[in-house]
Amino acid sequence: MVYLALDKVYDLPFHSIYFAKDYRENLQKIHEYRSVDVEDFSFYVRNASILDTTLAPKGHSGIYILVPMANLRSGENWKEKNEIWYKNIIHTMQTRVGLEDIEAHIVDNTVISPADWEKRGVYL
Repeated sequence: MVYLALDKVYDLPFHSIYFAKDYRENLQKIHEYRSVDVEDFSFYVRNASILDTTLAPKGHSGIYILVPMANLRSGENWKEKNEIWYKNIIHTMQTRVGLEDIEAHIVDNTVISPADWEKRGVYL
């Protein structure tokens, strides 16, 4: 998961789902606890500020990006993968979603990996 605090409001729907080019393979990798391809992945975007302007200061917004992936059984080193995934998610928001300038408008971010969920007591 990636939470972005932005100094801009994007004209995106409240909910958007983007599917990997090979959606079947993407789901199979998740199901088999294997690494998800950082170049071709499915993801969900929530742009709640478009409907509720009280969620951020005027002219600002928050976007939430969820990327389904294998859980802790995959054996991934999430400390190593967090930065890679973050960069790829931002790149994907620029290229697939069309928010070419998003990186310049990020005020703050939070990245939550499967290992982070485990630390919070949510894990499988």
